Amino acid sequence: MNPHQQSFIEQLKQLQSVAQNKYGIEIATEKFINDDNYRDLVLSELGLLGDSELNSVIEALKKPNPEIAPLPERPAQGSKNSLALMLAATSVAIALVVAGYLVFTGQSSDVQQPVEKDVKIPVTEQAITAQAKTVVTSPKEPQAQLAFRIHGSNTIGEKLAPALLEGYLREQGAEDFQWQQGNVVVERELHYQLNDKPYYIELHAHGSSTGFADILSANADVAMASRKVKEKEVTNLKPQFGDFSQVGNEHIIGLDGLAVIVNQNNPISHLTTQQLADVFSGKISNWRDLGGSSAPINIYARDAKSGTWDTFKNLVLKKHNASLSDAAQRFESSSELSQLVSQDEFGIGFIGLNYIVHNKAIAVSEGQQTAPIYPTRFTIGTEDYALSRRLYLYTPTTADMFVKNFAHYAISFSGQEIVADTGLISQNIHVEQVKAPNTAPALYKQYADQGERLSLTFRFQYGSGQLDNKGKRDLQRLLAYLEEYPQKRVVLMGFSDNSGDNNKNQSLSTQRALSVATELNARGIPVFDTQGFGEVLPVANNDSEQGRERNRRVEVWVL
Repeated sequence: MNPHQQSFIEQLKQLQSVAQNKYGIEIATEKFINDDNYRDLVLSELGLLGDSELNSVIEALKKPNPEIAPLPERPAQGSKNSLALMLAATSVAIALVVAGYLVFTGQSSDVQQPVEKDVKIPVTEQAITAQAKTVVTSPKEPQAQLAFRIHGSNTIGEKLAPALLEGYLREQGAEDFQWQQGNVVVERELHYQLNDKPYYIELHAHGSSTGFADILSANADVAMASRKVKEKEVTNLKPQFGDFSQVGNEHIIGLDGLAVIVNQNNPISHLTTQQLADVFSGKISNWRDLGGSSAPINIYARDAKSGTWDTFKNLVLKKHNASLSDAAQRFESSSELSQLVSQDEFGIGFIGLNYIVHNKAIAVSEGQQTAPIYPTRFTIGTEDYALSRRLYLYTPTTADMFVKNFAHYAISFSGQEIVADTGLISQNIHVEQVKAPNTAPALYKQYADQGERLSLTFRFQYGSGQLDNKGKRDLQRLLAYLEEYPQKRVVLMGFSDNSGDNNKNQSLSTQRALSVATELNARGIPVFDTQGFGEVLPVANNDSEQGRERNRRVEVWVL
């Protein structure tokens, strides 16, 4: 093997290592060498990540090399003497001989398959050639069986879903995880062994809408969504797959906030949702109109299939009868959007909380009635932040138990710890001392001074005193928390929207607090006090149904 071939192999190995360790992306050795289109696609997609370490290797691999000239004019794939097979086998042989065992390059770096370590093979070209022949002529491994297909949200599919899948499979006793990259960046497969049999899970993350569409067309088994299922989708899916609006089909797996990001050098610190609508629609096109420097505003937005876009459209644009500017640049990848804003001092975009990275998140208010609130783990966990949102998995009623158990794992304590580890907001309860606003009633201030607020807030179904799906699951979380801390005294404080007169709203807010107290009392948990404060301290504007729904809430405090 000549020096140029050796250099090519080393560069490829370096590319594989960086791609896997930093981004969990698997590059198939033989296909990279053997398939021009695959190689070009891999180099192009990895280049979009903007990683300097990756880019240096990519540039080296793109350079024409006369010593590797036979590569494009490769023989048929079945030829044992082709350079492609020689190079692929060489990399395998080196890994086996030098390391002493084969490491599977999945996202889980501690999963490895041992081989005999006491077999000594001289590292020579003759030995490598012999090893190549062994690889070519070895029997084919058993065909992996598809376990299930999970499609939808890129926000969930990029980091959270892979972590949840691995956590769930480990609990089932699975091992030997290996992620295999598909033809596009947002398509992957997780291969693993369970009970000595090979399986794989298909993960496609093209956007929330595609998850529901693929279930409807029988091309997916689980839908990932960074928005609630739409009424039209519920209607279309219900005859064959069950009612996706019900708690048995809808699984809220975590919380996220749509952070509005600007470059770190931008002096703007907060905006109202009306100002955001004006900016993203193009009505305000210069930073000086917002108190910044005189420079055009560059708009970055997620693509039309994204649940992130759908949430922003509904919470900001649609709310103020605005449409996205034609000048906006659209992106399928959250990471790419975040990167570009960090490189543009006059850029603005919206993104999941986990993708702020090198940017600055601004505080958002819903208008003059509400104070600007920054997106933090606590303000998103309580859903007080204006652009907070829920993340969902949806499963058909007819789903098999392996799929149902996965959804149950995602909302369990262990699953929620994984949610937190990936940078999103877990629903596991934590407490925080919260300073009451100056406009708060005296009794509210008193409890705020004496106690702590829990990171969950109960909300209710539209036009009903019944808890919504998240509230039903949060009730179980609250019970578990209070069983662990039986000395805590619970105070429930209810609030309403501003529909109707003050006396009616005061009564409604008290009734909601009492309804949660009744649920706790029925399970043996005493409640120290329940209070209703009516329409004061709104966390959202009352001029939209979404805002009124967020204001109809019960906060949980402990003393």
